[in-house]
Amino acid sequence: MLGFGPLLKGSISFVFLIFASWCVGEGGEILGKKYDASIIGGLVIAWLNTAPETIFFITALNSGNSAFAVGAVTGSTVVVCTVALGSCLWIGAKAKANGIIVLQPAVKEQCRMLGLSTTVTFAVAVIGYSYLCGIAGVLFYLWFMWKSLQKDENADRLHDTELGVDDEDEEDQPVSKGFIYLCLGGALIILFSSPFISAVEEAAFIHKVNPILLAFFLAPIASEAPEILESISLSRKGNSQSINIAYSNLVGGTITKTTLLLGIFCFFGVGGDLEWQHPTFTINLLMLMLCALAAAGIGYHLPKQNQWHGVSLFALFVMVSLLQYSLVGSVEELPVPNLVNSPEPSLE
Repeated sequence: MLGFGPLLKGSISFVFLIFASWCVGEGGEILGKKYDASIIGGLVIAWLNTAPETIFFITALNSGNSAFAVGAVTGSTVVVCTVALGSCLWIGAKAKANGIIVLQPAVKEQCRMLGLSTTVTFAVAVIGYSYLCGIAGVLFYLWFMWKSLQKDENADRLHDTELGVDDEDEEDQPVSKGFIYLCLGGALIILFSSPFISAVEEAAFIHKVNPILLAFFLAPIASEAPEILESISLSRKGNSQSINIAYSNLVGGTITKTTLLLGIFCFFGVGGDLEWQHPTFTINLLMLMLCALAAAGIGYHLPKQNQWHGVSLFALFVMVSLLQYSLVGSVEELPVPNLVNSPEPSLE
């Protein structure tokens, strides 16, 4: 029966997170037909889906576990920029008759901003904890929000028409229904993300998993589950608007990590006098930067995307994961701390 408690708690929480992701996806699609995909996906849904990781990240910093915070934000960014975006491209292209995805101008602009946001990541990796880097991260994210709200409402539709992208007309549903779905999904994400993260942590503690591997490989499963599932759900629909919302959602969530969360990380580091673990932190942030640049480049520089661009992101994930595993393999194993204020699991 050892480990049954965390398994049960994690399974129940995961089921509710799946339902929450479905609600967010449905609500996002309804609102995406009325409003801009880059706003619904890149801001609203991205914030809802980033909630689990933000909880994990801040609780780790509050506990003084900066290594977990870095590992978690790096691992989740790598997973989103490779596995999640790769799945979005693969599934979305397979679901379309011509196998081609065309991103809207506003979404491509968000990809460009993702590439630019890695300057903040690089600065933190090189400088370490710094109030200046923290302020830069927060300001960049505010600029991203402002830019996402500044656009021509008809630009994306005109762009799609010029390229011959079909609208895949579907029956319109009330905007209120979309808001209800989003509110319900967001509430469930907030309620069940912490128990799920706690269950993953307890199970890893019981089975004596290396804590750095936990942060890099297991934390994204807990924190990014809603975001990945919601994006896959949208991509499977095969229509251009849903795919753009999914892509924008993933890019917007990643910009949150490369700027805002790293800014918070810097503030905690300076204010809490946390230790900068060199070269581990630097290497992790550079891997984060590499994956973010790859995702941004495919979205911004390529006029059209297909399933093989998704395969290239899968390959990048394998390469980065092997690199991380080889680096962590030489690190002395430490006990896993309690990040979510759950009772320490008994090993008796």
